[in-house]
Amino acid sequence: MMLRYVSARVSNWSQRSKLYLSDLAAIALLLLPITLANSLAMLLGHAFRVMEINYASELLFYISNILINLYPTAFCVVASYYLSQKTNASSAIFIIYALVLFYILSIGHLDLSTSYTLPNNPLLALLSAVITYLYYLYFPIRLLDPNSFEFASRLMKYIVHIFCFSILALVLSQLVAHTGSYLEAIVASTGLDPLTFTGGLIYQTFLGFLGAVGINGHNMLFAIKQQIYADTLANIEAWRAGEASINVISQGFYDAFLSMGGSGNCISLLLCVLIFSRRYNHKMLAIVAIPMVMFNINEVLLFGLPVLFNPILIIPFILVPLVSFVIVYASIALGVVSPVVTIVNWMTPPIFSGYFAMGEQLDGAILQIVVIVIGIFIYRPFYLAYVGKHLISVDPNTRYAAAEGSIFKHVLRSVRNSTHDSITKSLAQKRMAKILRQGKLVMFYQKVQSIQSKEQYNYEALIRYVDDKGALCSPEFILDFQLLEAMPLLDKLVIELVLTDMQKMDLPVGGRVAINVSVASIEQADFVEHLLARLAHYSICPSKIEIEITEEAILSDKVFLTRVMTELQEKNIAITMDDFGSGYASFPHLLKYPFNKVKIDRSLLLDATTNKGKEIYKLVAKLGDVANCKVVAEGVETQQEYEFIESCGVDLVQGYYLAKPLPLEELSASNAVKSLIA
Repeated sequence: MMLRYVSARVSNWSQRSKLYLSDLAAIALLLLPITLANSLAMLLGHAFRVMEINYASELLFYISNILINLYPTAFCVVASYYLSQKTNASSAIFIIYALVLFYILSIGHLDLSTSYTLPNNPLLALLSAVITYLYYLYFPIRLLDPNSFEFASRLMKYIVHIFCFSILALVLSQLVAHTGSYLEAIVASTGLDPLTFTGGLIYQTFLGFLGAVGINGHNMLFAIKQQIYADTLANIEAWRAGEASINVISQGFYDAFLSMGGSGNCISLLLCVLIFSRRYNHKMLAIVAIPMVMFNINEVLLFGLPVLFNPILIIPFILVPLVSFVIVYASIALGVVSPVVTIVNWMTPPIFSGYFAMGEQLDGAILQIVVIVIGIFIYRPFYLAYVGKHLISVDPNTRYAAAEGSIFKHVLRSVRNSTHDSITKSLAQKRMAKILRQGKLVMFYQKVQSIQSKEQYNYEALIRYVDDKGALCSPEFILDFQLLEAMPLLDKLVIELVLTDMQKMDLPVGGRVAINVSVASIEQADFVEHLLARLAHYSICPSKIEIEITEEAILSDKVFLTRVMTELQEKNIAITMDDFGSGYASFPHLLKYPFNKVKIDRSLLLDATTNKGKEIYKLVAKLGDVANCKVVAEGVETQQEYEFIESCGVDLVQGYYLAKPLPLEELSASNAVKSLIA
């Protein structure tokens, strides 16, 4: 049993991990235009510098610098928006919180760009969005509405909420700063030198892992890279002066042989896709990527396939540069090829970079070709395995057929769905605000008549909306409150309206007014306290009301519901199970919970057109005797239906046959007329 539980938990964790990794890849892909625009600006900047058109070159480098500095902030915004859709939180508030946290963490970690004082760590950007997501799961907060019934109390909660979040951000910033310092101290204490074989392998492994999750390792390990660059320049000068031998590993070594086509030696992946892929969209992606990859810009492949957060392609992405490292190191150390004697520009295309790095020697270009070919065959099985996960066999003549859309389609679909949800919520917010600002909410009351005694009756309160032109609108607006998780607000408004009307309402002895209450209100810790306080405020005896709940509330929290029902019934407030037979409701719940009434849904009455349907209805009607509660027949609209439910032995009846829902004024007039007739 324990093994099965653990297996289920692991399977659930695995599925959730894959989902979140897919989300992270999707987030990174949404920022691809910024990345490519930056790469294009840098590429053209170098081109104009070679042509000695300095003004255009500086302008393009300026644009590239702006895009580089904006990328982490944009990453935080996009990640926050994406995650906000998973919490039903307001995207605007979510993004504001995440940006506040991102800035505070960046200031504490000293990760602000010198040019524009913007946060420049994408890892902290992602961390800020994720922490905000986790915070919202436990401490949700809704948008403020100045016209809301609870505006004052919610404003105070909002102030406390953001204050506590800011304190949390400050604590986390100190934690991040100390963690960063601790890790840097650990790295420094190892004494590993990236210009040695062992130290170089470890350094390259770090770069690979960071690149595989979308972090520019050269930026994160900038201090180490600066030291490598300085040591390389010093070694080259000493070598040229005849004072030292040239090092095997240098900045030129890393640039020329371990970043061909960008990080991960992506030129090998590009050629692997072009040679071995049978997927049209992958071939087109590779063709589009050729101009960029040739200048060591690999974002198209990283985000397009994708490589980022892809557990299959990450392996060769890290492995190929390490294999290249060993091959090139051995070739130089054994004297098979010339050593690297200069630092070439990182955007120099492969083959050319090897030629120039080794002092215009062909053996450098040949070594690069060998390394690229080996990389192709390392990438091949992993790429085919990745493609195989997304293809299925169709028939003997067609080996594969696409089983899923590309990552582009997945992301576009996700964005489209998120956008649709946001638009839907936005429209619902506008409609809800209009309802609260214009027109008015009114209560209609439908009689619930005793079959045994015509003088005994109750009312069910039903919310309606009258617009600013006086037109009565259907109760579909309730769906907007549900969508925006604002049902507790609507329930409190209903309670105020009903208790106000009850001060003018004539009820028979023992008569009650039933108020429908949502699951969200039942689950609020102060629901009973609030209801009793409002009853006392309006001087309404608790015995004159009853609360109607659906079985959705029963399934939500059984322990909590039992406590709420007990507290209400101790105050002589009756509890009714609504819509029995419409979906979830079942006989065991009638036995488990102490309901005073159960209302049989009209759907069962509509089915009572056959002998079987009639027998089922009679059986349900008798459940009241077993559960020790009264039975109400809902939706009775004809005399024939009334006679049938009367024969079933139900206690009360409700429906258009007896009375339609009426506002208080018409209800009072109707009762007055009936009294005169009697």
